[in-house]
Amino acid sequence: MRYLGIDYGSKRTGLAISDPEGRLAVLKGSISLSSQPEVIDRIKQIIEEDQVESVVVGLPINMSGEPTEMTEHVNRFIEKLRNHVSVPVQTIDERLTTEMAKKLLQGVKNEDRDAVAAQIMLQNFLDEHSSH
Repeated sequence: MRYLGIDYGSKRTGLAISDPEGRLAVLKGSISLSSQPEVIDRIKQIIEEDQVESVVVGLPINMSGEPTEMTEHVNRFIEKLRNHVSVPVQTIDERLTTEMAKKLLQGVKNEDRDAVAAQIMLQNFLDEHSSH
């Protein structure tokens, strides 16, 4: 099963995609579009082009497990996304993925960090859901 991982942000949305077997997450880049409808249209296009069967969106929560202001923003995005795509949209706790990406990519452009954060988040999801 092919998954699309999304690290949604107000400025950029990082993307990662799995291999067809759903074992390995690779970078897919980032979307720097300003409006949610534009971001959703681009995601719909990727789902169709890459034959994505499921979407995984990182849910930002603070270290104590409490929702943040950004959690509500992402939840609204997820709700809109679910209304516009025909594949399942799941969530995963994305605590620390952006921080991990920053540490891995010190001095690298933010666009790449967003995609790497999406890749880390999607790989975590794939690892948790793999049938070893």
